[in-house]
Order: sequence, then structure tokens, then C-alpha cells
Amino acid sequence: MLAKLKNYFPYLLPLLLIFSRSIADITIVLISILFLYYSFKKIGWGWLKEKWFLFALFFSAYGITLNSAMSIDAKETFAYSLFFMRWPIFSMALAYWILSDLKSLKKFLISLTLLLLFIIFDTWWQFFFEQDLFGFEKYSENRLTGPFKDNPHVGAWLAKLALLPPLLLILYDKYKLQIHQNYLIYSFFVISTIVFLTVFITGERMALLLILSSILIFFVGLISEKIFSLKKISFLLLLSISAISIFALIFPETTQRAFFSTIDKIINWKSSDYGLVWQSAYDVWMQSPIFGVGLHKYREACENLGIYGTSYLTAIGSGVCFHPHNISLQLLSETGIFGFIIFYLMVFYLATSSLKKYFKNSLWLPFALIFNIIFTCFLPIASSTSFFSNKYGAIIWLLIGVMLAVNKHFESKK
Repeated sequence: MLAKLKNYFPYLLPLLLIFSRSIADITIVLISILFLYYSFKKIGWGWLKEKWFLFALFFSAYGITLNSAMSIDAKETFAYSLFFMRWPIFSMALAYWILSDLKSLKKFLISLTLLLLFIIFDTWWQFFFEQDLFGFEKYSENRLTGPFKDNPHVGAWLAKLALLPPLLLILYDKYKLQIHQNYLIYSFFVISTIVFLTVFITGERMALLLILSSILIFFVGLISEKIFSLKKISFLLLLSISAISIFALIFPETTQRAFFSTIDKIINWKSSDYGLVWQSAYDVWMQSPIFGVGLHKYREACENLGIYGTSYLTAIGSGVCFHPHNISLQLLSETGIFGFIIFYLMVFYLATSSLKKYFKNSLWLPFALIFNIIFTCFLPIASSTSFFSNKYGAIIWLLIGVMLAVNKHFESKK
């Protein structure tokens, strides 16, 4: 039975995890439980020895004990700290079970690529015709939802999920790129331009900055790998920038939201709505700087301050007292300095164990592709939705799980 389920999961995972919060959580819990059973019956528990996973366990244990004890609601913090482990276990399940063979991994990446193409097409359809293919209207004049109904975060999903298909390059012929693959590399410039423009039209500022950073890191990897010369890269970048500039001139209102308002927010960060949200998160952190106010207790703690409103629904600014909109501030305010340190020690060991094999072999393109995932998932200064929410967590730990699976396949091919 487990073998049959494993055959279907690579095709179904993108659909199960992306569109429904409840289905995503059910899927993650189900896969995690089945993986623990599979570990008991077949593969053993060797995966528990990975350092990053040990720090994930340590973070959960800290939440269950000290953080819960100091929380403004010990029972709820205890529950959320305990259930945090479903995500790291899910990532391990992808690497050691669901995507443990090359065929399954390729099936998943192809399935995800097809879904991404559909999301991109659907988003452009909504941009031009006010509604997407399912009849979902724009969130606002300058914010799109694509196929996500009333959720204006299609750009954030694209900025993250678009990082996965390029991982196929690492798996190709033991990473011995041939001359004929230049056609593939040229196509990546075209695809990068399309993905960037798609995020551009969604009106999501941080998603745009993240996808831009990811594309630049990818191009640095191409140059460092000497697949393309700096001259050729510069020429192709110039073509992409020209295409983007023409589009920006044709649609000035979209450009105002995506480009000029982003610059204005950065310059005037402290007085912006982002600055107000981050200030509220800092104030919550100062209520309990060592142990935090308790995992998943930010809203209540912010409301208890009485500075930003009596409820997150009636706060004085957009998003204030809803969640900190930043992973670092969320960790600091909810789990304190101890939780922050433990969590980023987990990230540190995850990054070093994933990147060192590529660094030692001077494989700069794989290094760039893997670094992009870690950078996008855990960038300390990025503005984002709540890191511990079900839907966002599903995407993050999906990325980590696929990255770990690719790393394992690369190691086995050496």
C-alpha cells in the first residue's frame, strides 16, 4: 500500500500543497505519519542524525518546555510547538521516501513545472481580462490573485516555486553540461524574464525583490561555472531588461505599484505601514525578550499592548497585530532570543550541509540553485506572511524537502 501511495504522491503534491490550506495540512500530516511508519518498518532512523534536524527537534522541545512555560497561553503554545515537527519530518519524508528515487523526483519536478506554467498563464489572463480562468476577480486594481481566489499572494508562491524546476540541471548527466545544453540555458533567460514580469504584475513588492535576487544569483552561478561568458550574459540580460522596460512603459500604473512605490517604501521604511508593523513586533518582543510571548501568541500579545488597537481586525495600520510580517521578528517576539538562536542554528546546519558538497567541487551553478532556496526561505530581513501558518509552511518545507532529495541524488551519482 505504501509503495502505491508513493507512486502517486510525486504527481499530486503540487496540487495538494498549493491551493488549499486544510488539504495541505492533512497531506503533510499524513505523509509524516506514513514516513515514520515506513522508517520503523523498513529504512530505519538514520535520518534522525542529520544536525539540522536535531536542531529542529531542539527548537520544538524548547517550545514545548520553556517557551510554553513563559507563554501567555501555555496550552496553545505547547500544541503549536509540538506540531511544528510535522514540517521537518515532511521534508525528510520527501528526501528519504517520496522522492528518494530519481524517477519520482523527475515526475514531481515535471508536474510542478506544468502547474507553474498554468499559474503564470492564469495570472496573465486575470491581468488582461479582470478575471482569471475560474472567474476570480482581481484583489484590487493593482493586486492579483491568479487561481488563488481571494488570496493576493500568487507572486510570493511563484517567487518560491519557480526555484524548483532549475534543480533538474543538477541531476542532468551527473552535472556534465554539454555544448548543446546552451539552448536550455538560453531558454532560462526567456523563462526568467516571463517569471519576473508575472511577479511584476501581481503588485507584490517583496516577491518582486526576491525573484530579482534569485535571478541575479542564478546568473552569477552561470558566469562562475563558465557556461556562458560575462559578455554573453550581459547581452542576454540587456535583452531581458529592455523587454521589461518596454512593458513598464506600456503599463505605468503597474510600474508605479511594483517599482516606484517599492523604492518609496524602502526609502521611507520607518514611516511606512511596513515600519509600523515591524515596530509593533519589536514592542511585542520587548515584553519578553528572552523567552518570547509564546509561539502563535503574537496577536494577543500585540493587542495587550493597547498601542496599536484593541484587535488585529481593528488595528491602526494594515497588518498590525495580525503577524510580524518577518521571520526574524516573529521568532524573536514569539520565542525570544533563545528560540531565534536555536532556529537559525538549524538553518545554518541545513545550509552548510547542503552547500559544502558543491562548494568543495567548485560547482557554482548547483551552489547558486541550492543557495537560492535557502536564501528565499529563511532570509532574516524579508517581509513575508506568517512563517508558521499552514499554507506558507507547506511551501517552505516542500522547497526544503525537494532540495534535500536533490542533494541526496547528487551525492549518489558522484
